[in-house]
Formats: sequence, structure tokens, C-alpha cells
Amino acid sequence: MQQRLLGAILLVALGVIFIPVLLDGSGFKSRNSRSITMPPEPEFPPLSEIELAPVEPKHVTQKSTTVAKTRPQPVQPKKRTTLKQPTNAFALQVSTVTIKDNAYALRDKLRKDGYTAYVETRTRNGKTSYRVRIGPELDKRKLEKLKVTLQKKEGLDGFIVNHP
Repeated sequence: MQQRLLGAILLVALGVIFIPVLLDGSGFKSRNSRSITMPPEPEFPPLSEIELAPVEPKHVTQKSTTVAKTRPQPVQPKKRTTLKQPTNAFALQVSTVTIKDNAYALRDKLRKDGYTAYVETRTRNGKTSYRVRIGPELDKRKLEKLKVTLQKKEGLDGFIVNHP
């Protein structure tokens, strides 16, 4: 049994040594060699030797100078088109405070972080409150994603409101 195991180990060792030599890919290279020929690089004359014809601008013509000397035609106003459905815009309200400086400090911090923040002032029953909002945005889903992002990054829990 010991001689058989020794013989098997010897055969495996010889296989590990000689099989990679036989399968090194040299036969593949000789069977599939292709020669690629590149065309010669084109020769261009130096830029100093090239003569270019002058190009006349299209907007300056004889007719346009005569039109400019005549009286200008009155401009008719464009017709206004009305929207069939009102456009709804939304904003993300992140804070409501009664101290003006705190509201503007938060707005400035949000603007520094790259958000479009603004402060809306509201007076009710003689008390003034300052609402810090981000937006406006037409797509409510964007504000919902922004709400989650602000809650994770800044710890600000806001809610989505209609923008006037």
C-alpha cells in the first residue's frame, strides 16, 4: 500500500511539473499569428503654408444695412397662454422659530450646504414666527428623498407643505 501511495504522489508531481510546459500556449501563438499592417501616417503641410479665403459673415449683407436705415417695425406683443391646470409647487419646512436670528442662521447654514433655503415670516395673533423652508420644487418625490437625507445628515425633521 505504501508503494502505491508513493507511486501516485510521484505521478501527480510529474504531472504538475510537465503538463504546464506542454500547455504553455506556444502552439496557439504559432497557429493564430496575424500580422497587422498600419497605413503610413498622413503628411500635412505646416499651417503657415495654408492659405485661407476670407469668410464674410452671414449676418452682414447689403440688404441688412438698408433695413437698419429704415424705420423699425413695431414689435407686437406675444400672446399669453394660460395654463389649463394650476401648477402645484411644494417646499420642505424644516423649522419654525420665533427668534429671527436663529431662523436666518439656519437658512445660511442650509445654503452653505447647497440647499435652496429661504425664510418665510408669518404673524398670527400678534406673534411673529419664522419658517425655514427648502424649495420650491415641482416634484414632491424629490422633497421626500431630501427629507430623509436631511434627517440623517443634519438631524432636521421636516414636513412637506404647499408653496404659494
